[in-house]
Amino acid sequence: MVAALVLATAEVTRTHPHPPSTAWMRDLWRDRTQTPEFRPAAAIGWLCLTDEPAPDDLRAAVDGLATDKCAQAMGVLPWMAAAGGSGETGLRHYIRKMLHPERPDPVGCDDPWAPRH
Repeated sequence: MVAALVLATAEVTRTHPHPPSTAWMRDLWRDRTQTPEFRPAAAIGWLCLTDEPAPDDLRAAVDGLATDKCAQAMGVLPWMAAAGGSGETGLRHYIRKMLHPERPDPVGCDDPWAPRH
């Protein structure tokens, strides 16, 4: 899966900063010719590599491309599977935490440290 390679590149780049890789990730999520599974992975990777706020076009791209099909495809990745729970896929969890932190955890969240509402 190409998305796994993009996320692995982000993980390595976070440990060993490489500005061209960060720029490459930004270019990937903006490239409308990339596959729907590829662009959200590049967006998540870019967000992990930069302190810049998420631009509106990133939010729109991720919200539009992070479909259930995309979440299922990315769900086979161990770190995505580990992030999911309580009926929320790992991809949805990452998107909620990174782009929509104001949204509460799902009802019945199995995270014992999550704030209770």
